[in-house]
Amino acid sequence: MPNGDPDWGKKEYPKLEEFFGKISGILEDFAESYNLIIDKYYHQGNGWTFRFRHYSGGRAGIKLSKLSSEEEIVGIWAVWQIADYDTCTLYSKHTEIEKCSLEESVLLEVLTRHLKLVLSWRKEDLAPTVGKYKEWKKMSKEEFNREFEKYPTPKID
Repeated sequence: MPNGDPDWGKKEYPKLEEFFGKISGILEDFAESYNLIIDKYYHQGNGWTFRFRHYSGGRAGIKLSKLSSEEEIVGIWAVWQIADYDTCTLYSKHTEIEKCSLEESVLLEVLTRHLKLVLSWRKEDLAPTVGKYKEWKKMSKEEFNREFEKYPTPKID
């Protein structure tokens, strides 16, 4: 769902495609090697997200964002979320943003480290946001749970 800027596709998208075009092959290979799906520019955002199921439930992601127009760096962080439909509670945990160069070996090391880190977290590590997500009830519990089935389980060596 877009954030609502009708000119985003003309103004921002080409710049982002040019920037991420420099590393798209690296990112696509990373996603394929670990069985992750790529979500590009979610809500007209300035980055890509690798999405997957967490081994302990819910969904997780590794996010990369273009941080500035002057520097050849990305910000990388990890997030894990478990949504409890019955209580309208979202449990989540995330890392701080880490700045990373576009150099292939550095980029792959940081992405792999974040992937392994988020997969090492336990449910006890998550913090709840209670009652904020009442809109979930607009769909059945079965429909809600199906939304998470599209995410693959990562393959780690």
